[in-house]
Amino acid sequence: MEVTVEICPPDEWESMVQIFTEMEEHYYGKGIIQEALLKHYLSNRLFSPLSGTLVIRARRDAEITGLACCTILYPSPRYSGEMHIKELYVSRRERGKGTGKSLMCFMAKLALKNECRSLSWNAEKSNAEANRFYQSLGGKINSDIVNYYLHGHLLSELASGSPAPSGDSAGQAVAPIWPASRAE
Repeated sequence: MEVTVEICPPDEWESMVQIFTEMEEHYYGKGIIQEALLKHYLSNRLFSPLSGTLVIRARRDAEITGLACCTILYPSPRYSGEMHIKELYVSRRERGKGTGKSLMCFMAKLALKNECRSLSWNAEKSNAEANRFYQSLGGKINSDIVNYYLHGHLLSELASGSPAPSGDSAGQAVAPIWPASRAE
């Protein structure tokens, strides 16, 4: 059984419910997903024409075994784009069988086909397995870039025009707001 990698057509979004559930439970714990809310999210947000996101699926026969979500960012140097991978997930039972590499190869080909000069993604420093995998593909760490984010109340405060809490704007590290139980 060989893995097939393809762009998931928007009208087949329901085929992705199980793998997205598995991914969310992997990161945030069992029972976190409410199926009706996930289905609404997939059909009305992720697979919306306005999302700008390509959803890539890996499958063995009819079983979805992995996913990736990516987009092309503009502007980029020399009249090109940068393909950015927001998410890559391979089912635990599928790891080590080439599915992740197949997903990455597919996106690399897609990037070149769309005249992108680079492919980028983020990985958590604590996820040693993922970092080994990305480095085995030739991925390089860009130490010239700092990844910033605003989340939760910090995002709301900026949106309302409120000043940032003391220390946040001075370049000091701020603890992540997502659950500390996020497992890798």
